[in-house]
Amino acid sequence: MPLNARDFQNICDYLRHLYQCELFSHGGIDYPVYVFAPDAQQALDVDSLLDPHPPAPESRRFAHYDYSYLHNLINSKPALRNGAVFTLKEIRQNPLRLRGATGRYYDMLATCAALERELRAAAAEGWMRAPSRTQYHRALPPPAALSRGEGRSAAIGIGTLTVFNDAGAYKAILARRSQQTAFDSGMFHVLPAMMFAPTTADFADPREWSIRHQILREFLEELFDMPEELQPKRWDFFYQHPALRYLLALLESGGAQLFATGIVLNLLTLRPEISTLLLIHDPAWHRRVSAADSDTPLAVSAETEAGSLVRAPISSDDALLAHFPRGLHLRMPAQASATLWLGIERARREVAANTKSP
Repeated sequence: MPLNARDFQNICDYLRHLYQCELFSHGGIDYPVYVFAPDAQQALDVDSLLDPHPPAPESRRFAHYDYSYLHNLINSKPALRNGAVFTLKEIRQNPLRLRGATGRYYDMLATCAALERELRAAAAEGWMRAPSRTQYHRALPPPAALSRGEGRSAAIGIGTLTVFNDAGAYKAILARRSQQTAFDSGMFHVLPAMMFAPTTADFADPREWSIRHQILREFLEELFDMPEELQPKRWDFFYQHPALRYLLALLESGGAQLFATGIVLNLLTLRPEISTLLLIHDPAWHRRVSAADSDTPLAVSAETEAGSLVRAPISSDDALLAHFPRGLHLRMPAQASATLWLGIERARREVAANTKSP
């Protein structure tokens, strides 16, 4: 359920004080996230945000573990799988680099998602008391938790704001998450959004430690309903999909661009999200994917609520927000909100620069 405005503000104030950091802010609204910004060159190469060494298994010495919350999720969400995920080991700056490990999805739920659940319950009661978080920070002090992941399974997410040219008007794609998802069900999100995770058995191919590779796969799964393939024989099994071959041609020609817009640490969960922007300049892309007889039609996956896809203009904040219920910041996960506004700011700069070019 979305937080109300009072509880949202109370949580932001609590987290700002606890972590002694500047929260991301846009349009006069503070969000419970901390943003690590890439430098100008890194923004043009999404994989430059990753430490080049492939991740190794994380230590399972967790400072707290909410078995009750995990079991409730497993019982209420039968589609959940305890799949492999990439997790945070450390974030370094100058240049921005994320070092990773490998972990398991259930451990993330019990050590990170549980922190948000506890904080939401405390806010609803009007008393900001979070004993699990306090227990965790006895092992790792709050300021250190901004850049280090020990004592929890801080599974890494990737959020991509997709912005496309619709006959000269640039629009962003968002949609509601379905009730099949483990958490954030019914909330608006950017597309594609994903767990950063290997698909090959036992992380058999280190080339999966790639932001670009993961975005390309999820682009097909979430916008073209490509079936998820568990433990494929080839790490690049989807590269011949016609919708991807078209996108890759656009990226090669300059008809589309992929940017890194930051590493967003969601302070509710203490999980990092790599924020990116897929900016499609060529108006032929939208004409093709939306045509009645399209060979590559837009078709969202089961993780997205049917009929909830929104194509919102980015010309101004008001123009975008007019396509959503009032209080969008209360109806989006915190990290998705940061990905949305970071991406829109970058997209507007790029569109303006292209418009001025001869």
